[in-house]
Amino acid sequence: MRRLIFSLLLLAPLCVSAEESSSGPLFMKDMLGGREFFEPWGVGLDFFTMDQDYSISQLEFDIPGVGDIDPDNILVTNKLQHYDLKVDLWLTPFLNVFGLVGRLDADTEVDLSNVVIPGAPFQLGTLPVSYDGTVYGLGLNLMYGGEHWFAMLNNTWTETSLNGNFDSSVKSYTAQPRIGLIFNKWMVWGGGMYLDTEEKHSGVIDLPVPGWPPVPFNITLETMEKWNYAVGVAHVFSPKAHISLELGFGERDHTLFNFTYRF
Repeated sequence: MRRLIFSLLLLAPLCVSAEESSSGPLFMKDMLGGREFFEPWGVGLDFFTMDQDYSISQLEFDIPGVGDIDPDNILVTNKLQHYDLKVDLWLTPFLNVFGLVGRLDADTEVDLSNVVIPGAPFQLGTLPVSYDGTVYGLGLNLMYGGEHWFAMLNNTWTETSLNGNFDSSVKSYTAQPRIGLIFNKWMVWGGGMYLDTEEKHSGVIDLPVPGWPPVPFNITLETMEKWNYAVGVAHVFSPKAHISLELGFGERDHTLFNFTYRF
């Protein structure tokens, strides 16, 4: 049912009358004062990469002789690649809404080498969790600006249907505030990215000891650092097409590339 609702929301911007499609259902056009604006409909391609650390909010291992494990002794890193197809619509000169569907490939490594098993002649080592799946998302952009400047806030909610070695799920909310300058057909900006991710994995792993049975585990991960910095640049070819690149740095690294065609 959730995917059906998402699909309807994704296709809703295309369900307009012929009269609307000639100029677009852009409300509050008088705010533009006769200035040129983007075409209302957009179809874009995104490519996103990220490298970050996770914190552990829940960890359960059923290992004989081992009690509660201190999550502070465990280092968790995550790397991912994400690409998607996005459909968007300018409802007003300051409000843009969109839906996306794409692909996620990720690797999470849980370093358990500091977990001590009493009397055991081995260490647990690193638990690698590789997964991929389909990403569904909805979002909205809020934007305001003048002839030579702009400010905007991008909000995105995603959920991923995953495949992999374990039972896994990922949900996230992203907010991207940006303040920038406009130079003819070029835009540059600075800002940041707020990311709140919940990643869950459960299953069984084999310990590096002959004769030991597989060990069930359950782990819930969260973004360790919610914020990082970002800078970006975009080129507007025309009201019908633009391209952009954003780089994130700080406690988390990311890259975001987008090309959008408008009509």
